[in-house]
Amino acid sequence: MRRRPHGASFTLIEVTLGLAILVLIFGVIFQLVQMSVLGADAAAKNSLRNREITGLFALVRHLCLDLPVRSRLSLEPRSTGKGFDLRLENAPLAIFPAKQDGTAVLRFSLQKDPVGRGQKLWLEEISQPTGEINRTRAPETNAFELMREITDLRWSAFDPRDGQEKTEWNDPVKPAYLKLELTRREGAEERTYMGIFWIPAGYSPGGQPPPDPVTRVPLMLTNQTNQG
Repeated sequence: MRRRPHGASFTLIEVTLGLAILVLIFGVIFQLVQMSVLGADAAAKNSLRNREITGLFALVRHLCLDLPVRSRLSLEPRSTGKGFDLRLENAPLAIFPAKQDGTAVLRFSLQKDPVGRGQKLWLEEISQPTGEINRTRAPETNAFELMREITDLRWSAFDPRDGQEKTEWNDPVKPAYLKLELTRREGAEERTYMGIFWIPAGYSPGGQPPPDPVTRVPLMLTNQTNQG
């Protein structure tokens, strides 16, 4: 009987060592792929958050610059007793832009998120034609979620008559600007965004900007948004 030459086969130790090396190699490859996937997912989530913030600020800017003369702005206390929600009456609506023949209300409200962390921001719009205001029929209402994971949201309005920012506003005179401070959770950290939105008081028949009620100098029709 012929014997197999010495060294022509692998010993159990060599096979075990080879498998261990393969496991290590595949483990490193898996970690690299996992880190790449997680990094891409984090980048996608961060991009989505930035788009949501940019969209919110663009919407508020558009509303403030396009408020009709007969519109009214107010800051309503939240049901939780902490902070205020923004309410615009006779303002352009997001889904019902053509329905301006009655009562139009646009409202930004902050609500507790029952399944997620923090709170969520909702946009609610209500449209009721003039002939139906005194009827029992409910007005047309749309409400949709804007964003989640909000830890704090503050509104304030600048009163040009006394030069003060006010967290409560229910006055037929429009404020000079509206200020928004929004704090949102981004992973394990929190980031605060701030925006200042100028509000024109209306144009004269000749197209001239209105004078400031205090200084009588024409209001600036610029807009500024800061993030940090």
